[in-house]
Amino acid sequence: MFPWKLQQILKLILKGDPWMKNSNQQVLAKFLIFICLCFAFQSTAFAGAKNTQLENDVKQTAQSPAFETENATKAVERLIGKKYAKQINFKAVEKNEEKDYFSIKKGRNNNGIKNRILIEGTSPSALLTGFNWYLKYVAHANISWNGEQLDLPKKLPVPESMIKKEANVQHRFALNDTDEGYTQPYAEWDYWEHKIDILALHGVNEVLVYPGQEAVYKKTFMEFGYTEEEMLEWIPQPAHQAWWLLQNMSSFPDPISQDVIDKRVKLGKKIVKRLKELGMTPVFPGYFGTVPADFEEKNQDANVVPQGTWSGFQRPGWLDPTSTLFQEVAAAFYENQEKIFGETTMYKMDLLHEGGTAGNVNVQNASIAVQNALEEAHPGAIWAILGWQSNPRKETIKAVDRSKMLIVDGLSDRYSDLNREQEWLNTPYAFGSIWNFGGHTTMGANMSVWNSTYWDWLEKPDSALSGIAIMPEASDNNPVAFDFLSELAWRDKPVDFDTWFSKWTERRYGSSDQHAINAWQALQESAYSMPANGWSEAQDGLFSAEPNLSATKAASWSPSSMRYDPATFAKALPELLKVDSSLRTSSAYQYDLMDVTRQVISNESRLLLPQIKAAYNAKDTEKFNKLRNQWLDWMKLLDQVVGTNEQTMIGPWLEKARSFTSNEAEAVKLEYDARTLLTVWGNRSGSEAGLQDYANREWQGLVGDYYYSRWKTYFDSLDKALRTGEEPKAIDWYEFGNNWAQQTNDYPLEPTGDIYELAQQVYDELASQQLASIEMNSDWPAVHLENQ
Repeated sequence: MFPWKLQQILKLILKGDPWMKNSNQQVLAKFLIFICLCFAFQSTAFAGAKNTQLENDVKQTAQSPAFETENATKAVERLIGKKYAKQINFKAVEKNEEKDYFSIKKGRNNNGIKNRILIEGTSPSALLTGFNWYLKYVAHANISWNGEQLDLPKKLPVPESMIKKEANVQHRFALNDTDEGYTQPYAEWDYWEHKIDILALHGVNEVLVYPGQEAVYKKTFMEFGYTEEEMLEWIPQPAHQAWWLLQNMSSFPDPISQDVIDKRVKLGKKIVKRLKELGMTPVFPGYFGTVPADFEEKNQDANVVPQGTWSGFQRPGWLDPTSTLFQEVAAAFYENQEKIFGETTMYKMDLLHEGGTAGNVNVQNASIAVQNALEEAHPGAIWAILGWQSNPRKETIKAVDRSKMLIVDGLSDRYSDLNREQEWLNTPYAFGSIWNFGGHTTMGANMSVWNSTYWDWLEKPDSALSGIAIMPEASDNNPVAFDFLSELAWRDKPVDFDTWFSKWTERRYGSSDQHAINAWQALQESAYSMPANGWSEAQDGLFSAEPNLSATKAASWSPSSMRYDPATFAKALPELLKVDSSLRTSSAYQYDLMDVTRQVISNESRLLLPQIKAAYNAKDTEKFNKLRNQWLDWMKLLDQVVGTNEQTMIGPWLEKARSFTSNEAEAVKLEYDARTLLTVWGNRSGSEAGLQDYANREWQGLVGDYYYSRWKTYFDSLDKALRTGEEPKAIDWYEFGNNWAQQTNDYPLEPTGDIYELAQQVYDELASQQLASIEMNSDWPAVHLENQ
């Protein structure tokens, strides 16, 4: 501790060394001793101070938050306003054995004031999940992607006792590959910002991100011999891009512009940034071999396997993943993707999706090569793959490192005899549902199946169940299904269905109301208790079907008959109309009343059409015309009903497409892209292969204009046939639809009409008809509430 010379002098003094011959030297020595002791004291004190500071630093580090809670607070401010957000206090905590959890309890705010709402969580999204649980089960409020109910008291209620929920699975995955196309292909940031907040509220921690990814492909293949013009020609417009990324099609309907790509890249970057701020993982498309046309001509060593057609579209080729060239393309792809969007830890890829062919390529070796390319670019990343039809192939499952794969199962609730551990060799998988196809507006989901099958699978001794997957082909529908499926990951056992639905009505409308309970009991027992009999979606409506007296469905791959009892479902309408007037003002109630009214009318189409057919076959012109006029009148009324809500109007959908560019000529192309998807879907070959009306939906404008004019044209031809005795002439329905898609006429952008008055009108008319499935009997047993 002392300098060496001072140590030597001190030793001499202490020993009484003979060189100190006089008193002056002894005085000097004592003085030096004094200085040395002072130096020693100061050094020790300094060292002690350093050690204390180090200990404090360590302690402070140990007590520092695992993450900042500011972004969760900002989300709450966006959702309920700053006034209420001030009453919510967040605290970051570490995971419990790598499991997410949240707790809700009484606590103090930053100023030490007691009896405040304290929510602890292991990530910003876990905090928001806890906040949503508080809203639902303490404040009796509701925020969904279809309306909200936020009739909150000035001072938010404090939970009586602590609520703690731990995630029973690691992965909470959301969004189908087709979600952007069928939901909002031309959405701006305000839509996505709210959507991300909603997903975070529901516990989601992995979100598929497609906007802007076309820029990665463009930049990559321009490094392999393609011009900018060729790439813009190859990449589809936004509404159809999902199927290009799935390797199903390309080059439709028009070349994309660089301006549109740039705008989508900007949007994609915002989405990624916000997801990361909320502790959620952006899931990017990975590279598995899709190449533009003529790739082998531009790259002489390429082995490209032709993929044939998909629903009438020519599929892009597949570059052999076992080749050196594939590794070069994949490396460039991931490098460009990271430069544009940054890194993430999960990548979605589906080899040979829906009918792809391997040709001369060994699928096992190809699967290994695809995974190796991902691992080389992003060590430890997870390969997410869809469980659908024959996907993933057994050759893939056997070959890859299964610990770095997650299968997001789209068939969990469709069949009752599945054994995913055996079929997928214990590969981690997520229990998933696709309760919506093509953006159909039909209500329903196999929720009762979820409430049993999920727990059966989770509790297996050898269970590989590691997540949930919320994957309707379009979101923004069936909010009760979304709410229930997301809750599975945060519960520890199945729920009592009656109790859960009763509590749903309480938070959905703001208070317990027996008529609301009765209404949702009817919905629970019908549309939301469909069995696992090969379907996960309810039937669509016949008003949106291609006109035919024998029509049984609108979309080619939809159920051809009712999947629940329409009479039971119809009981919900009079009960919703009887809900206390004080609970009818929220957007949640308004949406539900519209949706139930729409569905009741839609279900009537299946009762009315066979009667029209019988009258026509009997050549009863008078009865035929009476019934066909009734059909068309119902369509007009249905158009009014869905016109009361912005989410079920085609006007805003088309306006978003037009406004995505400032170039008028470009706006016409984007509108055609948006119109086509909802009607003929694609070109003639695709439409006639089954895609026409795949994305049918009961929206204002579609019902009152497009579908109405189709059915009127058809009925007019049948009426003429009855009067003349001639066979009705065939109608080219693709040409009819494509002509409509090429139009640029305007539709309303703002909702009109009073849904309560319209719903009452619908009920009165149906109740007065023998045809109707509506029932006047509203005598329901009371459902008793229990704590959940």
